[in-house]
Parts: sequence; structure tokens; C-alpha cells
Amino acid sequence: MRTIVRLPFLLAIALCTPACFPALLGVGAGVVISHEVLENNTYVAQVSEGAALTWAISKASLTHQASGPITVDDDLRTATGPIDGTSVTVSVETYDDKSCRLKVAARKHGLLIDGPTAEAVLHKILADLHEARG
Repeated sequence: MRTIVRLPFLLAIALCTPACFPALLGVGAGVVISHEVLENNTYVAQVSEGAALTWAISKASLTHQASGPITVDDDLRTATGPIDGTSVTVSVETYDDKSCRLKVAARKHGLLIDGPTAEAVLHKILADLHEARG
């Protein structure tokens, strides 16, 4: 009898989890190919979009999140701006024709690594990118 009661519950979990996983990341399905966190708390996502669009969305998103003006280097596809006393750097690297790597790093007072801020900025950029695709 216990097995029969558990079966619908386990099926619901099994069916919901793959569909909900992108929502848990805060991004839409099909935007992120993979993601990782480097030793220095730099958050990296391989995105299934070209570098040009990802760079444009990243700059706009950082501009909206920043508490002051941002510094942009379009040749290197790097932008830095202040968010709540933390210096956040976003960069976009071409991976191939259909995907790119998005990196976000954050440092407070120039020395202390601020992983939570970097993660939050990455998730906001990915959400903005998904919205632009939709």
C-alpha cells in the first residue's frame, strides 16, 4: 500500500524537476548551455546566443543594475560598474558562431571577492537575455 501511495508523488517530482530546473537557475530554458564557478568566485555561463547580442544585453543589464556610471571596453567586450559598493566586471567571449561565454566577477573595496553579488548579476543578465530572446 505504501508503494502505491508514493508512486504518484515520485512521478510528480520526476516530471516536474527537469522542467523546473531552468526556473531554479532564474533563467529560461535554452539560454544557458553550462555554468561554473571558478576558484576566484568568477561566475561563468556558456550561453546559446551569439556574442554580439549577449554583449549588448550584458551592457544594458549592468547599466540598469549599477549605482553609478559603468566603464565599457567594446573591443574587449568588458564592462565594469559599481553595485552597492562592489565593483562588478562583466565580460563576453566568443565561443563559436552560436554561443559565447559570459563571465561575472565582483570585488568589494578592490580586495574582497564578492561571490553573491557576482552570482546575482549573472542571473539578472541571463534573465534579461532570455527576455530579449522571447
